[in-house]
Amino acid sequence: MRFLFFTLLLLLPFFSFSINEEKKSTTIAQQVETVESDKALPKNSRLKNMSLRLINWYENHLNYGTIMLLIALENSFLPIIPTELIISPAAYMAASPDSNLNIFLVIFFASLGSLIGALIVYGISFWVGRRALYKFANSFLGSFLMLDTDKIQKAEKMFRKRSVISVFFGRFVAGIRLAISIPAGLAKMNLFSFTLFTFLGSAVYNTMIALIGYFLQEQSALIKKHIHLITIIIVVLCILAVLYLIFRTLARYHRKEKKYGLIGFPLTHSFSKKYFSKKFKREKIHARYYLFEIESIQEVEKIIQKKDLCGLNVTIPYKEQIIAYVDELDETAAKIRAVNVLKITHKDIQTRVVGYNTDAIGFEKSIVPHLKPHHTKALVLGSGGAAKAIEYVLHKLGIEITRVSRTEKPGFITYSSLTQQLISDHTIIINTTPLGTFPDVKTFPDIPYQYITVKHLLYDVVYNPAETLFLKKGKAQGATTINGKKMLIEQAEEAWRIWSSESC
Repeated sequence: MRFLFFTLLLLLPFFSFSINEEKKSTTIAQQVETVESDKALPKNSRLKNMSLRLINWYENHLNYGTIMLLIALENSFLPIIPTELIISPAAYMAASPDSNLNIFLVIFFASLGSLIGALIVYGISFWVGRRALYKFANSFLGSFLMLDTDKIQKAEKMFRKRSVISVFFGRFVAGIRLAISIPAGLAKMNLFSFTLFTFLGSAVYNTMIALIGYFLQEQSALIKKHIHLITIIIVVLCILAVLYLIFRTLARYHRKEKKYGLIGFPLTHSFSKKYFSKKFKREKIHARYYLFEIESIQEVEKIIQKKDLCGLNVTIPYKEQIIAYVDELDETAAKIRAVNVLKITHKDIQTRVVGYNTDAIGFEKSIVPHLKPHHTKALVLGSGGAAKAIEYVLHKLGIEITRVSRTEKPGFITYSSLTQQLISDHTIIINTTPLGTFPDVKTFPDIPYQYITVKHLLYDVVYNPAETLFLKKGKAQGATTINGKKMLIEQAEEAWRIWSSESC
């Protein structure tokens, strides 16, 4: 079938099917009958015969429903016949005075068919493709190919930024026209935008293809007859597209600004505020990040009730105390018994708060690439909320833990108890205390650094300064050192995934 339509397109320029009655002495059906009656026709005449049969089929069977169906199939996963081989002949047929087709309705139903096919692909990609893609990313083969969910999410964001332009102009290129609906579905492009710009792009492209049908038959009179109206239609479509983009932009800036923030004490230096403020600006997110420095955890009740507040980060010293103010804990936070992220939703007069722990995810992603076979035991310095998240991850990784505190308490040893043997056995040493944080950069955990070797891995949750005295002393002994910057970035991105998963 596809070969026959290609043959038709190639042969059309060699025939002068004029609508001028003076030149048209016989009908197409009569021409077919005349050609068929001659059994001794040469090969090129048989090709003409085949072409005339196809033209006859068009005259008898092609209607708006057929056009829409064929175009829908061509724009879905069943590209049987190219769009160009459907619209151009249909447009030429519509030029005939006795045709039951109208050129503008041909374009409309062809564009509607393009939209239907594109929506089929969008739906399959959205409902089936996304699930399969994320499942593949988490598989062994996905990891081998260095694919992960973070990369997929970044690709989705990049596509959504340019989705309108991509979908509109993607309708103009054959290969892209069939494929552009796939990333649109995978990236969860706004369905209304996808529908509108798919239809507009298809309408403009189909109009050009219809005109080509005229050009192939040298129908200059018909072109002159319709070109003014067609130009007006194209201009109106483009104006509608521009007005829609303006409306969306204005709507984005006039809707309520979402608020996020950080609670803790003191908040002399905040990574989170800088990170999220830059993120909101870079990704054009209509939101703002605030610092809530509170001297008592009771003050959080008033903050949570703010109607535009959608989420909070929690830092020292409230990661454990905040649990009393949440309505629900996710599974990880419930096991760790420490919370560093709150998701807040407001419905009518009800406010619901769910607590999460993203420190665990941040720590795991930042330390795993540095672990070696001899890293089987760890000293965890400190007993706060960050320590609990880190201990949770170490247990998960099968690493034995010894807790260290300044004072004697059940389950802990003191700094004065650290011997050469303990330091030698525990090749991972993690500082979860605020010692060494700016501006108190001259402080550090009091451990016997002289026993540290090249086999040791020293990890400091402090990120400012980038290299604390704790890390410097370990580095001087040849140890591998890591600061808390990577952990902060990973936990922040996980916090945003939680906040943006649904409207607040």
